[in-house]
Amino acid sequence: MQKLLSWSKSNAGLIVFGDLILTLIMPWVLKFAGASVAMRVGLLFIVINGLWSLWIGHLMRKAHLPWWYSLIMPVLFGLMVYLRFAKYNYWFLPIYWLLTMLSWIKKD
Repeated sequence: MQKLLSWSKSNAGLIVFGDLILTLIMPWVLKFAGASVAMRVGLLFIVINGLWSLWIGHLMRKAHLPWWYSLIMPVLFGLMVYLRFAKYNYWFLPIYWLLTMLSWIKKD
């Protein structure tokens, strides 16, 4: 348990737990809170997840994490779209990945 707690405080753990919350939990929270589809897509999928993708790239560069960390969010989001949401949401997968990679290769 101690190893899991220490790992969750690392940059890698922050990326994984943040991805789990934003891709698998937050869409359901917004749905049950009564948010409209436009609010969910506009606020969560475009603004929050887009900014989170940029932050993932920054954390990957800062912590020298391998490139495959950039695939965690798109894969989890794709799973959620497959289980629940409309097919047009699949367009966000390459967008999230590209935002992460652009942020990862950006020089300060």
